[in-house]
Amino acid sequence: MKRPMETYYGDYFFRDDTLMYVNRNAENFTGSYHNHDFLEIAYIAEGEGFHHMENSVQRVRKGHMFYIPLGMPHVFRPTSSNGKPLIVNNCIFSVKLLPKLIAFASDSRTASLLKQMEDGSLGYRAITDRHDRFEKLFVSLYEQYAMQISGSAVYLHTLLLQLIIEFSRAIEHSQPMTSEPSHPSFHDVLQYVEGQYMHELTLTRLAQISGFSERHLQRLFRRYTGQSWHHYLQTVRIRMSRELLRTTADKISMIAEKVGYKDMHSFNSVFKRSTGLTPGQYRSETQHHG
Repeated sequence: MKRPMETYYGDYFFRDDTLMYVNRNAENFTGSYHNHDFLEIAYIAEGEGFHHMENSVQRVRKGHMFYIPLGMPHVFRPTSSNGKPLIVNNCIFSVKLLPKLIAFASDSRTASLLKQMEDGSLGYRAITDRHDRFEKLFVSLYEQYAMQISGSAVYLHTLLLQLIIEFSRAIEHSQPMTSEPSHPSFHDVLQYVEGQYMHELTLTRLAQISGFSERHLQRLFRRYTGQSWHHYLQTVRIRMSRELLRTTADKISMIAEKVGYKDMHSFNSVFKRSTGLTPGQYRSETQHHG
């Protein structure tokens, strides 16, 4: 069963005529598994963690960089919830921006890569920053994006073009990212939890369907999510309840039941511990800001 997924839309992020958005984000365990209708170049600026994708999980660390095409489901997670943070620099941009960059690109190799991005034939790529070139470019992108002064859009587009040229060179010179994939069978366990969180789930049941012992499963949860099995299940359930509180008018008691809580007191307690708000306060806050 496929895990729940959100779709992010560029119109929410882009401002004015830039058709770009640049940010620096500390990843956590509550961010949604998602796909998007824009292109993304992500750079690991600090820390270590995992990149969860449709069919695999890659271990990531500072200096790793990724090109994520349209529609590819993914999410970054830190190694643990209380260790060194996983900081990811993101540059997202609209496919509509590419004709501008193609018109400006004078060499055929860069133009070819841009056209592949435009027509969707360039798939997911992961490389390593060998000489801190990308780190410096992302610092410039972040600073320029924050300025919002005359000429910022043009400046951002030239920085994006530099980023893509450097990326093209890195691909050309074969700098693949070294990664440690997680245990493929354990990835199936995570997908099972994401698809069955609303039902009664026990470690004993997971051991039966996965073939792992309960003790080994606990070790795998600690290693790949930074959380105990019980805490991981709570995190998934609270993430889904937040989505339902934001996007439906369902009663809170019904939402608690939908995400697997039979006891309202338990749901309220776990939700407040996780978000700092009661479910009712969370719904009011998100509706107010929406």
